[in-house]
Amino acid sequence: MPVALLLDLDDTLLDDRGAMSAAVLAFRAKHDLLPEVPNEALTSRWDEAGRSLWRLLAANEVTFEEQRRIRLRTVFNLRVSDEEADGLFAEYLSLYEQHWTLLPGALEFIAASSHLPRIVVTNGRRRQAQRKLDKCGLATHFTALVTPDDCGARKPDLAIFRHALSLLQVKAENTMMIGDNLESDIAPARELGMRVFHVNHLNPAQSIRHALSGP
Repeated sequence: MPVALLLDLDDTLLDDRGAMSAAVLAFRAKHDLLPEVPNEALTSRWDEAGRSLWRLLAANEVTFEEQRRIRLRTVFNLRVSDEEADGLFAEYLSLYEQHWTLLPGALEFIAASSHLPRIVVTNGRRRQAQRKLDKCGLATHFTALVTPDDCGARKPDLAIFRHALSLLQVKAENTMMIGDNLESDIAPARELGMRVFHVNHLNPAQSIRHALSGP
């Protein structure tokens, strides 16, 4: 068994895709945008654009603000200034926050792992990530929150994992990384020698509630 845990946040503990989808549809309805596009197609487009742009962000090819503007303009076919795009994205974020909820099994896992020190490691901005933990009642259950704002590195960069391990003062081989993203969470953790659990809440066997039940 591991002696400490690192956990991703979005789509590992928090239903990020669900909140994102609900917020995108509410934003579209509010501004009467792309009424001809089916709901599932629009939410898929938003998700795919976000994942593609996060890769560019991780490679330092765009800034955090730029990837937001590009995503908004591309998905909704908008011709707006940077200032207008920032204002519209702020509206989306407000809707997104209203739909933050934990994934099934998250609270069960929190209870089952209460004897272990745990750190959240996320690529999100610290302020928003902290708000997610606070709003979902998770903040007191974690030793620390590690974001790129803390160490200047984004997953899958090994530096952000090493920073979290240094806070826990444990060796990688005695730690488990739990996350939903094979590229950003699982592969780098394995490279460092950590145990891993890949979360996929569409597969009951890979629900986070089972993260500690393996060998």
